[in-house]
Order: sequence, then structure tokens, then C-alpha cells
Amino acid sequence: MRAMRILALFLTLTLVSSSFGAMSAMALEVTSLVLNKNELSLEVGGTASLTATAVYDSGATENVTVKTDWTSGSPEIASVYAGSVTAKKEGKAVITATHKGKTVIVNVTVSKHVRSLIKDVQTIDLRKGKSEQIKLTAYYDDGTNEDVTKKAEWNIDNGSVATVVNGLVTGQSSGTAIVSAKYNNQTVSVPVSIEIAKRVDPDKSQISMLLKDSEAITLIATYPDGTSEDVSDIAEWESDNPNVADVLKGKVTGYGPGKATIKASYGTKSVTIKVDVDNAIKLDLGKETVLLKKNGTEQLNLKATYADGSSDDITARADWSSSDENIVSVVKGKLFANATGEVTVTAKYGTKTVSVVVDVDVPKRLEAEKDPLFLQTGKEEQIVLWATYADDTKEDVADEAKWTVDNEAIVSVTDGKVTARKAGEANVTATYGGKTVTVKVSVDIPNTIKASVKTVNFQVGSYEKVTLNAIYSDGKVEDVTEKADWTSSAADIAEVRKGVITGVGTGAATVTAKYGTRTAVVQVSVGVLKTLTTGSKTTISLKKTGTQVLDLTATYSDGTKEDVTKEAAWTSSNEKAATVDAGLVTGVASGESTITATFNNKTVTFKVQVDMADKLTANPTFLNFDLGENKLITLTSTDGSGTPKDVTKEAEWTSSSAAVATVDNGLVTPVSRGKTTITAKYGGKTVTIPVEIGVVSTLEVDKRFVTTKSGSSVQIKVTATLSDGSKKDVTSSVLWKSSNYKIADVSAGKVTGVSAGSTTVSATFGGKSISIPVDVDKLKYLQTDKVTVELKAGATANVKATATFEDLSEQDATVQALWKSSNIRVADVKDGIIRATGKGKATITITYAKKSTKVYVTVN
Repeated sequence: MRAMRILALFLTLTLVSSSFGAMSAMALEVTSLVLNKNELSLEVGGTASLTATAVYDSGATENVTVKTDWTSGSPEIASVYAGSVTAKKEGKAVITATHKGKTVIVNVTVSKHVRSLIKDVQTIDLRKGKSEQIKLTAYYDDGTNEDVTKKAEWNIDNGSVATVVNGLVTGQSSGTAIVSAKYNNQTVSVPVSIEIAKRVDPDKSQISMLLKDSEAITLIATYPDGTSEDVSDIAEWESDNPNVADVLKGKVTGYGPGKATIKASYGTKSVTIKVDVDNAIKLDLGKETVLLKKNGTEQLNLKATYADGSSDDITARADWSSSDENIVSVVKGKLFANATGEVTVTAKYGTKTVSVVVDVDVPKRLEAEKDPLFLQTGKEEQIVLWATYADDTKEDVADEAKWTVDNEAIVSVTDGKVTARKAGEANVTATYGGKTVTVKVSVDIPNTIKASVKTVNFQVGSYEKVTLNAIYSDGKVEDVTEKADWTSSAADIAEVRKGVITGVGTGAATVTAKYGTRTAVVQVSVGVLKTLTTGSKTTISLKKTGTQVLDLTATYSDGTKEDVTKEAAWTSSNEKAATVDAGLVTGVASGESTITATFNNKTVTFKVQVDMADKLTANPTFLNFDLGENKLITLTSTDGSGTPKDVTKEAEWTSSSAAVATVDNGLVTPVSRGKTTITAKYGGKTVTIPVEIGVVSTLEVDKRFVTTKSGSSVQIKVTATLSDGSKKDVTSSVLWKSSNYKIADVSAGKVTGVSAGSTTVSATFGGKSISIPVDVDKLKYLQTDKVTVELKAGATANVKATATFEDLSEQDATVQALWKSSNIRVADVKDGIIRATGKGKATITITYAKKSTKVYVTVN
């Protein structure tokens, strides 16, 4: 019983719970279905996810993407599964989402996949207000391309510089920007420069102006394309000190004394201009240099000139300064010379300055009255030192200058007075007013020393006395031969003692005499060969075994001469041509040699030619003949003496083409027609003779045109004109050829007709060719004995065809001709016999040797 009660209670609770759940479900109704996107744009192969959200009447929401029914109106374009859309091919599709009676659609646009996006410009450089169009081309995976300029999404990162609409870029203001274009999955960008100049240049880099005055600066911008423009009005101008000078669109105005810097900027470029503003136009001291004596004074006056042309003495109001107060000091323009030297004195008023150079006892140049100076030991001499000033006045400043000497052992110096201490040379230097001068002092040193002779020439064992004189500045001449030091550069050739030079050995030497710091030299030649000469000819022509005696003369430096033919060393450069022995030259064989004679390191050379041709000539100089003939060339050699000799059989002969002609001892034998060159060599000379064997200049035929009949022949004769002008019948030697052997054949100039037609016969000989046109069976006309024929059906008629050739000969061509009927049902024909086959009309055409004629047939 208890169990029954429990079961009944459970059933009651279950029924209550089910009723409550049914009531809850009925309470939560879907009022709308919301998708995250209402439109999709995809490329082929792309995907996108859609989410569906259910909104209940209670306001609650729920993601029902997987519970929603998704369908595609065009699954071949875009398919959908659980909200995931996949693009299949180009086109449009509608995706439908349905959940609990609520439906939402999504429009899907599928485009081709863009492989690349290409722009037609890489950079844009524009002026303000100007425009340039960018073209975009999309290249798709399927190989096609499309102009997508207006389809792309365009953007610019700096709209104040330029704007872009459908790829059209328009400059707005100076600067740079990046234009970007996006189409589907591809993006490109183009750098843009507006009013970007390569450089900017002001027409003034510095301005000096008065208060309240104005001055315009022109700013020129130069662009990358080379053009330029005045950008003064559009540039940005600023002053670093507007209280002194300010600027507006390049116009600078001075507001107060002082300096300012104007900066002009245009695009990315800028320049600066220095500005100096003052009341005064200029300051003037009236002079650029001042010359003062030490302890002297001078008053300077400073004048200011203004814009209105007025001037004022502002000496007392200016600031004065000296570059060196120790030399010159200045007080309100008054100069005080304190020491020797040079300074710059400057007057400053406001921002303007003016300067003057002041020299105190500063000479323009410093000069010693005597230079060089010659003294005797123990003697002294005063040097006069002249200082020349800028005003060209002169003053002896020896006692004021500073003196120094580089060798006090030789001389000493005090206030320009030089005292000689011992023999030698020294340099005395004086310094005054920043200038220096040096005087060379010589003690006991002559101006020059002179030997009595400059050269000595004698033989070994001879001697000569040389006297040496010293010449001083006062004109005094002293014999110092025995006081001087004498030396020889080669004691084994020449010895010297107190001016006596003795020849010891053959050669040359230099003898030097030294006295004090002076030297003299004497050139000495002992037994020295001056020249080696010959009285013989230096170019010799000999016959084989011929001889020639040569001589040799030596001339020495002392003028003596000697025949040294036997003593000299003789050599031949080519003993196969010539030999030499003690000056006797003997010809050995044809050739050349150089004979050299050597004596005491000097040489003389002789050129020897043995059986050598100075000139080689051939006769004739040109050969032209035909096969079957021989020609002889004669060769003549002329030696150096002008003697001619027939050397035809002694020469070396060759032919450049033995296939055309050969040569033996000058005899030329033809082998074949053509050209060759015969070369003859003799005695070091060469001569060439051009040879032509049967060379044809032209070919001529006796018939320029041939007309014949089948089976008939015509003979053609060919005449060749050779290069020597002779003519020859070469008909049998010619190479004959017919361009069409079916029409005409040719042999040895005989042309035979084969069949009707036209051809060309060619004849070739000696490299020349000629062609002759040939006509075979060429008719003038073809005619029949009847032109019209009337027949009864079954009847026949005979028609005769006659051929008339170009030569007016006639031939019965009835059987040979081709007969043809236009209508065999009316009339048939064979070999001129026409047979009527039925009523009507027919045309009979007769053809022979490319000529035709007609017969008109009527059958009743």
C-alpha cells in the first residue's frame, strides 16, 4: 500500500514537471534572427564564416549558428555549411539562413582571384593644383587581366598634401604622401611629392639695409625636371630676430639696428639670408693705410654717411681698437706709434666697422749698398743699409738694424761694420722692420782664378806649363801658380806639379787648380784619338771574286794624323758574301755584308754588296696570251754603279698559281685559262709580272634569239674577246646548257627543237656567260578551212587545220592538233572529222602549239 502511494506521488510530480516545461518552451519565442554579415565579397577559393543569433521575446539571445538551416541559391558559385561560406567561381549567390520560422539572406559576390595588381606609375611628382592619373591593372589566376582603377579602394596618408579619387591624384600643398590602392586581396602604393624642389636659391645671400627700409628677396625653386619657378609668395619665411628685421613673402623690413637671419623654406628645402640693419649707409676713414715713424702720432677722422646723403663726424662716438697696442695704440681715432711694426686699427659704430693698416717704421724693401763684399784679413768695412718706405723715402738704418753672421771665425759685425778675421767666406744678415737682407763676405778670396789654357793635347812623354792668375774685385791680378793646390783626375794619364802637366799614358784627364774657395780646371788629352776616317767609299758593289782595298786614317787630339789601315781590326758581318783582311775586301757570293774597322775604340763601317741588284726590271711587265703559246720574260739587274746585267737564267722564278701557268728561267708556259703572278728574285730585289692566260673580257653570239621547229636545228656561233683585245671562235669549247631539254636540246652550239615551247640556252666560257632565248614551234597563227558547219543528224564533215609559223611557213596540223567539242551530244570531233550526234549548236576548239581557233557547228 505504501509502495502504491509512493508511485502515485512520483507520477503526479512527473506530470506537473512536464506541464511546467511545456509552458516554459511556449513562453521563449524567437522574435528575430540576426546574422553577423548581410553581404560578403570573396575571391574564388576564399571562405568566410557567418554566425546566426536568435533573439527571443524575453530579450535573451542565443548563438544558433549550428542549429540554423543554411542554403545557397547558387552552390556552384558559393556553397555554405554551418555558416561557413566557400567561394567556388565568379558570380553572385544568395545564402539563406532559417531558424524557427525566421529567415535572413546574405548576398555573396564572388570575384576572380587576383594574382597581382600592377600600377602604371612608380612615383608622382606634381605641382600644386596639377593632377596625374594612376591606372591599376589586375591580373587573375586564369590568365586574364582587367583595368580595376575605378573598382579599387583608394587612400592617401596625408590628405593635406594631395587628394586621390579613383586613382586621380591632385596636388594640394607642398609635401610628400603615400597613395595606396586596394583591390580584393592585393595592395599597391605610390609615393607622391607635391611642390618638392631639388633646390631653392635666393637672389641675395646677404642684405645690408637702413632702419625702416625694405628689400625684396626672390626665391627660385629648381625642380627635378630642370624647370624653375619663383616661389617667393608660397614659401615659408621666418626671422630669428624680428626686432631687427622681419620678413613677409620675401620682403624684408628693418626694424632696429643689429643682425638677423632670415630663413626661407619651400617643401623640404630651406636657405638662410643674413641681414644687417643700421642707420648709417657706410663708415669712412678717408684712407686705407697710415705710415708713422716711431713715437709719431696721427689723428684719424671717422665719417658716417646716411641714406638721405647727409654725413656726420662720429670719431668721438665710435669704438676704436688696435690689433697690437704695443706697436700702435689708439684713443678716439688718435694713433700713437710705440714700436716698429704693422697693425690694423678698427673703428666700430653700431654694427658697422671700418679698418686701416698702420705701418710704424716698416720699410717697403731693405737693401745693402754693396753685395758681395771682398776684404783682406784684418781690414774692416761699413755696410750701408738702405730702408725704402711706402712713400719712397730712403734711410740708412745700419745702426738700428739687428746684425748676425753665420761664421764669426771669418768675420765679425757691429752695427753694419764688418771686420775680416781670416781667409774664408761668411754670410752677414741684417734685420729691420720685418725685412731681412744678407751680404756675402769673402776674405782673401779673389773674384775668380784663371788658367792660362783651358785644354792641353799632346803625346805621351810631352809636358806643358800652365800659369794660374787670381783676379780680385779691385782689379788686382796675382800669379798664384805655385800657391795653388793642383790635382789630376787620372795620375796614370797626366801628372801635375805646380802647374806643369806631363803626359804619362794614353787617355783623358782633368787637372784642377784650387786657390782659396776658387777653382779652375784644364782638360788634358794624352795620345787621344780624336777621329777615325776613311778616304774610300763606304758603299761598295763587287762581283763574285772581285776585290776592293780600303784605307783608314787616325786623327789625334793634338792634330797629328796616321794611316792605321794595317793596325786596325777588320771584321765582316757576312763572310758568305764578303771577306776582309787588313782592308782588302773580297766578294765571295751574292749577298750583303757590313765591313767594320776598329781602332782605339773608334769604328768605321762599309756596306758591301756582292752581285746585288740596285734595280731589277722585267720585260715585258705584263703578259696576256692564250693556251698553246709560250712567252719569255727577260730580267735585267742594275748594280750600284749603274751597270746592267741580264740575269734571266740566274734569277729565282715562281708562279703564284701553277695550275694557270708555270715558269722556268723566265719562260712562261700556260696550263689553263686564268690569272697568275710570276715573281722573279735576284740580288735581294723582287719583281712581279701579272699574267693572264686566255682571260675573256666578253662573249658574243651570232644569234641573239632562236626560233625553230620540232626536229629542226639551228647553229649558234660564240666568239670570245680576250683581255688583250683579240677575238677567238670558242663555239666548240663553250659549256652549253638548255634550261628545258624537253623543249630544246643543245650541243656544240647546235640547238634542236624537241617540242613546242620557250626555253633559254646558255653558253659559258672563261668565267663569262651569255643566254639565248629559244622558241620551238612558235606559231604566228592557227586557222581552219571552215569556220561554220551545218549538218544533219548523223552526217559528218571534214575540217582542215593549218599552222602558220613565225617564219611564215605552213604545216597541216589537222592530225597533230587537239580537237574538242563544247557539246558532244550535238557534235563530236576527232582529227578534223566532225560527226553530228543530235540537234543543236556546238563549238569545236582546235589547239596546236599554244594557239587556238574555233569552228561553230549547227545540227538541224
